[in-house]
Amino acid sequence: MDMSPYRDLFISESREHLRAVSELIVKMEQETGSRADVDALFRAAHSLKGMAASMGYGEIAELSHRIEDIMDRVRKEELVFDGGIADLLLEGADLLEMMITDVANELQSVRDIGDLVQRLATYRPGAEGVAAADGRDNAAVAPTARHGQPSSATPLHGEPDRYGDASTVRVRTEVLDHLINITGELITNKHRLMTVGRELASPLLDEATVELSRLLRDLHTEVLLVRLVPFSTIADRFPRVVRDLAKKIGKEIVFEVDGKGIELDRGILEGLSDPLVHILRNAVDHGLESAGERRACGKPLQGRIRLIARREKDQVVVVVEDDGRGMDPARLVATAIEKRLVSPEAGRLMSAREAFMLTCIPGFSTAREVTDVSGRGVGMDAVRSTVQALGGNLTIESELGKGSSFILRLPLTIAIINVLLVRLARITVAIPVTSVQRTVELRRDLISSRGKQKVFDFDGEPLPLLSLNRVLGLPHSHAGELLSLFVSELKGRRVGLVVDGFIGQQEIFVKPLGRPLASMKGLGGGAVLGNGEVVFILDVANIL
Repeated sequence: MDMSPYRDLFISESREHLRAVSELIVKMEQETGSRADVDALFRAAHSLKGMAASMGYGEIAELSHRIEDIMDRVRKEELVFDGGIADLLLEGADLLEMMITDVANELQSVRDIGDLVQRLATYRPGAEGVAAADGRDNAAVAPTARHGQPSSATPLHGEPDRYGDASTVRVRTEVLDHLINITGELITNKHRLMTVGRELASPLLDEATVELSRLLRDLHTEVLLVRLVPFSTIADRFPRVVRDLAKKIGKEIVFEVDGKGIELDRGILEGLSDPLVHILRNAVDHGLESAGERRACGKPLQGRIRLIARREKDQVVVVVEDDGRGMDPARLVATAIEKRLVSPEAGRLMSAREAFMLTCIPGFSTAREVTDVSGRGVGMDAVRSTVQALGGNLTIESELGKGSSFILRLPLTIAIINVLLVRLARITVAIPVTSVQRTVELRRDLISSRGKQKVFDFDGEPLPLLSLNRVLGLPHSHAGELLSLFVSELKGRRVGLVVDGFIGQQEIFVKPLGRPLASMKGLGGGAVLGNGEVVFILDVANIL
C-alpha cells in the first residue's frame, strides 16, 4: 500500500507530539509536573511509536518505543524522574525531530540511534555520561506544528479526541493565503465602487456599496479568524530554549508563560519567533545574575523570566520580563559615546527610555566578552527591525537592580491594515496607524529652536520636528499658518513628522513590492486605492 499520501499528516502530527514531549519534560524537570503530565508524556511517545510503525519508519518507532519504556518505568514508580532522565529524553526528542525532518525532505535517514537506545534501556539513577544540553541552539530543531497549522494529534491533557470529527478539517496554508489575497482585492474594489458612486451621485449604487462594505467587513473578520493560531504554537518551545541555555551557563531559572491561548495571525506569529528567542537568550545571559550575585543582592537564587501575551484593543502585546540586574542608562550612554554611535552632546540630552533603546543600534553591546551566546551587538537590532517589519514597535523598560521588560506591540494581521493617507508634494503615501500616535495641526508660533533643531511642546515634552518631504527628497510646500504633522516614535524617542496634508484613514490590502523596490529601505509594501492610484506604505522607523 502506498503510504505517501499520509506522509504530510504523519510529519505534522509527529512534530506536534514532539512539541508536547519537550514542554512536558522541562515542566517535570522543574518539579512543576503532575501525574497527569507523566501519563501525557507516556501517551505522546506511545502515539508517535504507533504512527511511525504504521508508516514503516522502523527506527523512529524503535526510538519512540524506548522513550515510552522509560516513561512506563516512571509511571510504575520504578524510577524517579530526575535530571538524567530529562537529558536522555530531550536528546531523544532532538534525534526524533532530525529523523522526521529527514522524512520531510525525502532523505534516507542515516541517524545512529543505537547508543541512545542502549542508554535509555539501561538507565539507572546517577548514571554518568548523560548530557543533552551540549551547547547546541535547540531553537533550530525545536518542534513546532507544520506551517503553524493546528494539529489534530492524539489528545493530551484530557482533550477530546478530534479524529473523525467532521466539524474540523485541515486546510493547506496556501489556501488560507489565497483566501486573504482575494479578500484584500475585494476590499480594493469596494473602494473603487465607492469612488464611482461619488462621481455618479447614484443613491442606488451608494446603497449597494454600503451593503457590500458590511458584507466585506464580515468576510474579513471570518478570514482573519481562520488564519489565527494560538501563541502556544511558538511559545511551547521556549521553555526548552531557556532550560538548555541556563544549564549551559550554570544558572538556575524559573520560566513562566502567560497567555498561551492568545491568537495571532499566522504570518505575524512566524515572524515573531526569532525575535523572542533573541530576547530570551539575552535575558538568560545578560539580564539575570549568577547565583552568587543574586545571593549577595539578597535575591532568590533562582532567577525568574516571564513571557506574557495579551490583547489590547486591536493589538497583541508580548512582554518578556526578568527580575535580573536591570540596565544602567548612564553606562549605556557612555558605551554609545565610546563606540562613537552617538555624539557626547546627544548623549547628555537622552532620557532613560532613549538610553535603553541604544541597545538596538547595530554594533552596540556592553558585554565584556563575545561568547557563542551573545556580545556581538547584533541581536536587538535584528529584533527591532523584524518587529517593525511586522507593523509593530518595541519599547524597553528597566530598573537597575530590579530587572527589565521588553514590550512588543503588534497588529492582529499584516495583510489588510488601517493606514493614514498623507499628501507629500504631488504624491500620496500610506502610514500604518500603528506608527501614528497622534495627528496635529500646529501653529507656527508654537515652534521654537534648540540649536539647529526645530522643536515644539507636546504634552510637556519638547519634540523635534522633521519634514517627511525633505527626508524623502521631495519638494515641500508647508505653506500657511498651520503645519500638518503626526507624532511617531523612533528608537524610543517621539518626533513630529511634517507632511503637506492629511487625506484620511483607510483600510488597505498590502501587496509586496517586487525588485528593485523591495530592496529599498523604508518601504513596507504597496496598495491600490479606489481611484486606481498606487501608494507606497512607509516603514517610518526604517526610512529615518
